[in-house]
Amino acid sequence: MSNRGRLTVTLGGPWHLYQHAILPGWEMLGTVQRGDEIGALARNGKTGVLVMMRAGSVSVIDQRKALAALNSAP
Repeated sequence: MSNRGRLTVTLGGPWHLYQHAILPGWEMLGTVQRGDEIGALARNGKTGVLVMMRAGSVSVIDQRKALAALNSAP
């Protein structure tokens, strides 16, 4: 059974497998997994918002959980 609420971050992970281009104004940090979903972890350079990108689709993720996952990432 997957835990959809938990985020797992891999800094420097293969984000390019999930998002082929770096969009202007975004910093690609690695990968993020939420349950069975995995995608590129990106941060907006202007607002600092963390999102999951997958094939051009952008999903806002829980910022508190994302920051906690970032801080505990190896």
